[in-house]
Amino acid sequence: MVLAQGYLPASMEALARRAGVSKALIYAHFPRQHDLYAALVEAELDDLEAHGLADAAGRADLADAACAAAEAYRAHVERRGPILHLIYRDPYMRGRLPERARRLRDRILGGFARRIRRGHGLSAREAVAAVNLILTAPEEAGRLAWQGAVAPEAARVSCRELTLGCLASLGGAPAA
Repeated sequence: MVLAQGYLPASMEALARRAGVSKALIYAHFPRQHDLYAALVEAELDDLEAHGLADAAGRADLADAACAAAEAYRAHVERRGPILHLIYRDPYMRGRLPERARRLRDRILGGFARRIRRGHGLSAREAVAAVNLILTAPEEAGRLAWQGAVAPEAARVSCRELTLGCLASLGGAPAA
């Protein structure tokens, strides 16, 4: 429902109706609406971890790590939709993300920002901006494949080429 709607929050009454349960049952498991979205984030993180995102991001070569991590995330979005994007970007959820979600974001995206900063001589702010720009490639490629607007193989190739192109555009010395 949240993906179809395209934003948070979703009506708890509509969610209950769609799930075929009472609103009280939903509130019994998720006392506050952000508890429900936190549980969704946890399920998404389980899927990302099961499909090797952390291992991909930990590769020694920056371009290899960025492409492997981008592919893991693109494939995730293609399988499950852009729910993480919606939740992470929602102003209400910013301060309410589960600790695990903040740690993973900081470890993966922060790690890429540090590597880009060191390897390309950028400021911390520029490196974070670069990572956020690079992140749009797997998000959009995955979303378009999930929606059926592009073929999965075309999404995969585009994601890789855009990721490499973004890294190449940073200038400076190539990062290891």
